[in-house]
Amino acid sequence: MTTEARPAPQPPPAWAYAGGHLEIGPGALEGDPADRQQILERIHRYCLGYDERRLDLLLDCFTEDAVWEGTVMGETRVGPIAGRPAIGDWLSGFWEVQRDQRRHMILNGIVEEQSVDTATACTYLLLLSARDAHVSLETMGFYRYTVEREDGAWRIRHLFAGFDAPFWPGKLKDLSEKGRRRHGVFEEVES
Repeated sequence: MTTEARPAPQPPPAWAYAGGHLEIGPGALEGDPADRQQILERIHRYCLGYDERRLDLLLDCFTEDAVWEGTVMGETRVGPIAGRPAIGDWLSGFWEVQRDQRRHMILNGIVEEQSVDTATACTYLLLLSARDAHVSLETMGFYRYTVEREDGAWRIRHLFAGFDAPFWPGKLKDLSEKGRRRHGVFEEVES
């Protein structure tokens, strides 16, 4: 009897934790519950701003010096994109080529660390797409984000997105340099 080697699953289970991208501890059990709600609400506002193509709402979610970055399956780095204006330009740049209705579904939100003026939170992400009366799953993953209190509101200072599957069409190596840059892949891609 011959046994064939099974290919490793892509992504491997628990890739985010194994790669140091998602550390989960006991959580922020102290602190104002109203602040925790506002901290978690910030990522919802980010998603609604993106899905409804409201740049004003999207920009209001970030501090002036914010950073947006991520990874696809722990293998392909996305970003970093630094500064509120650059983040807004990059995210809204997708809108001209996305002909579908996106819906970022946020699940299982937890506040991991919390002080009076800063906090770190994590959520799961399901990214859905509706086009021609059909709904499909684009990708899924997680957001880990740090917020700080600025002008009386919690705003995202650092957002790390971990995607369990690519959010670009086809294979990355087949995208043009412009297509790769549009998706935040600034490093060289192996053929």
